[in-house]
Amino acid sequence: MSFTYIRDLQPFQLNKKLKVRICRIWRPKLIGSTDQFGGLQCILVDQKTDAIQASVKEIDYDFVAPKIKAGSIYEITHFYTGRNKPSHKIVPHVAQLFFNARTTFKELPTIQPHIPRHRFYLVDYTQLSTQIDKIDILTDVFGHITAIQPLEQKMVGNERLEDKCEVCIENIRKEDVRITLWGNTAKTFDAQALQQSTSPIFAAFTSLKVKQFQGKIVLNSSVSTLIFINPDIQELAAYKTIFSDSTHAVKMMPSSTTQLMTPQYLGAAKKLSVQELNVLDPETHKDTPILCRAAITRFDIRNGWWYKACPSCFKQLRTAAHHDELLCPKHNNQIPLPWFKVSLMLEDSTDETNAIIIGRAAEQLFKISCNELVVQRGFTDQQQLPDVILQTRGQVKIFQLRFGSMRSDFNRNDLLIQAVFDDTMPLIEPTPQSPDQSLAAHDTETIGAQMVPPITPAFSTRIPSVSSTSSADVSMTEVMPSSKKRYRDAVKRALFTFRPSKKPKSISSSHVQTETKSEKMVTTKTMEEIVSYSDLPIIGLKKKSNMENLPTNTSTPKIEVKTSIKEKKNHEESAKQGSPN
Repeated sequence: MSFTYIRDLQPFQLNKKLKVRICRIWRPKLIGSTDQFGGLQCILVDQKTDAIQASVKEIDYDFVAPKIKAGSIYEITHFYTGRNKPSHKIVPHVAQLFFNARTTFKELPTIQPHIPRHRFYLVDYTQLSTQIDKIDILTDVFGHITAIQPLEQKMVGNERLEDKCEVCIENIRKEDVRITLWGNTAKTFDAQALQQSTSPIFAAFTSLKVKQFQGKIVLNSSVSTLIFINPDIQELAAYKTIFSDSTHAVKMMPSSTTQLMTPQYLGAAKKLSVQELNVLDPETHKDTPILCRAAITRFDIRNGWWYKACPSCFKQLRTAAHHDELLCPKHNNQIPLPWFKVSLMLEDSTDETNAIIIGRAAEQLFKISCNELVVQRGFTDQQQLPDVILQTRGQVKIFQLRFGSMRSDFNRNDLLIQAVFDDTMPLIEPTPQSPDQSLAAHDTETIGAQMVPPITPAFSTRIPSVSSTSSADVSMTEVMPSSKKRYRDAVKRALFTFRPSKKPKSISSSHVQTETKSEKMVTTKTMEEIVSYSDLPIIGLKKKSNMENLPTNTSTPKIEVKTSIKEKKNHEESAKQGSPN
């Protein structure tokens, strides 16, 4: 069998033999995952300097990975070809190779004609503007490294934490561009070693996405991005000539102002009051980390507390036109992942403000994943809050926030919570000289009416009780075989059934109203039952003795209901005894 050149390969072919060098190997991680991978990927180049991508499925990784290494030349047989993916191509070839456990690799010595060590499809800096937001093929660039921003963590879309590192490079015309490395690519980039080097450093960055930010072109890494320092390519000689007299070390740029606060700097950092937070200008503070010490006092569940997210990018899934399939704009059909999006009220002694907490930050606050609550514990109702969320009321925390997008209905920007830190200091000193006692003056009955009572899962065994038992006490009961189908059906309905949005209801005591009088007797609670002393905001609380002196009319309906039912029962018994046989 004769060798086939890469340029002659077409999709859906068998029985071909290649003589190629493997110039790149990488194992991409799945987006949003720390320990799940998407198989093995390779770039092959032959003596004609053409390149093609080869893929190995994750199930075949252990069979193929030990047989190959980057830089070596192989004779490869027993593979098949397919059509190259329509977007995010690594190399411009119509076909793609697929290796599996039966693919054979015979390593060859250095041969003639020469097969290059690398194959990049470099884009000139002047042509980057033509690649903005194009996703059909990713971009390779080459340049002289001038500055590096050290590794830091940043919240992406207020949904997940990602490692981030920035690199500035310039070409031989001294035109520069900034590259942002994300995730594992950022973590493995050895910025410290490059900083210590005194000679000029040149690098090729592969598989980048071209974006525009504040009028400037910015390159972002992808899961396929690799970095090659001083690679043996034709362009390197020209760069060495231009920068031969350069003795400047790589400059270290300061850390981003929008990165998450680390605990060691938290104590000395300035914290704003809620009143100060309410009058901040979003335009002048959009890149400034904002810290505020406050307590969560209420939740707004009119728009639910979780949504159906794409498991890859965590964007909200939408229904396709004319049918009920859930689609992601970037990743097409997806199995929905329950994802936190909770609107809440932050309050301190000065004022209150609304904020939103999403994704990982919410998991940090509630100490549980949304997927576990919805899928494993069955809290599928988006209009009722589980107790693990409700129990955060009244807890003083330090919140790191940023401004989100403008809301047209209120003509103000959303406040998004990026991170939550524990705080052991009291919010205000409990002295009578305190000039502001806004929370103390907050009407206890109003607070009680606005608090949302805890719930139990829809499929759990109901335990009738007139006490204010929380869902933690009657939470996930052991699912018996007879109830497994009902459990699965409840979760499926919540995740896969499209429900047209209803007009939001205001949060009030009407959330706990029931149908019959007998149910009213069970669910209607006195103020002490609806909001316990420990549930109320911790700043400016009234003394417990004052709670006991609440107006008696709050419990009157309960007493009247009980009395009416008892009298009716006694009346029926008397009627039976007095009636003739």
